[in-house]
Amino acid sequence: MSYPQNPDPNKPPQYGQQPPQYGQQPNYGQQPPQYGQPQYGQPQYGQPQQPQYGQQPPQYGQPQYGQPQYAGGFGAPGGQYPGAGNYASWGSRVLAYILDALVSLPGTIIMIIGYVVLFSSAETSTDSYGYTTVDDVDSGGAGLGIGLIFLGAVVGLAIAVWNLGFRQGKTGQSLGKKWLNIKVVNEASGQPLGVGGAILRWILLAVLGGLCFLDFLWPLWDQKKQTWHDMIIKSVVLKTQ
Repeated sequence: MSYPQNPDPNKPPQYGQQPPQYGQQPNYGQQPPQYGQPQYGQPQYGQPQQPQYGQQPPQYGQPQYGQPQYAGGFGAPGGQYPGAGNYASWGSRVLAYILDALVSLPGTIIMIIGYVVLFSSAETSTDSYGYTTVDDVDSGGAGLGIGLIFLGAVVGLAIAVWNLGFRQGKTGQSLGKKWLNIKVVNEASGQPLGVGGAILRWILLAVLGGLCFLDFLWPLWDQKKQTWHDMIIKSVVLKTQ
């Protein structure tokens, strides 16, 4: 079997043959492209496209079109919010604690009155050796005194839960902190702790402060002026002005 010879480009075409078009390669021996292989000049899937003429290439570190962007950027430092690092002084925190205790004073006053009524309802006598004994108790007065003590405890607890739990948890400020222009917030986000977080912080304050007075003194030398209960809850106390 014979094959047609490749025409010589230096020889003129024979009669009846069409000359090859400009830029067209001869078809002799050319294999058709396989299925799935990219044609010449077509972009391949997964490879970055070359910028068109007149377009600026993307800057280093900027996301390409269609690539996901991440909020904050890689390695963005946390805790960057207004007032971050402007920690409240130890003295202002102590004064705010005293003011918050005075807010619950109505409950304490009611309890004191109850104790006075309770002891006044008892008839006592002292013997020759100086020992005092209770001879009789007015049941009506004793009942009133016990009732006042219970009422005072409920009133004081309700005020403290509202002030140190609900109010401080939602706004970051108890009444004492508001009067002294300070607030307690989450260390990472700068947002209030929420009602649950504020109540837990208050309970930890009572427990740790009762077990060791050092908890109250820790902000004096701590870099972030945190107490132990602040470290557990991950809260900080900041100035608002």
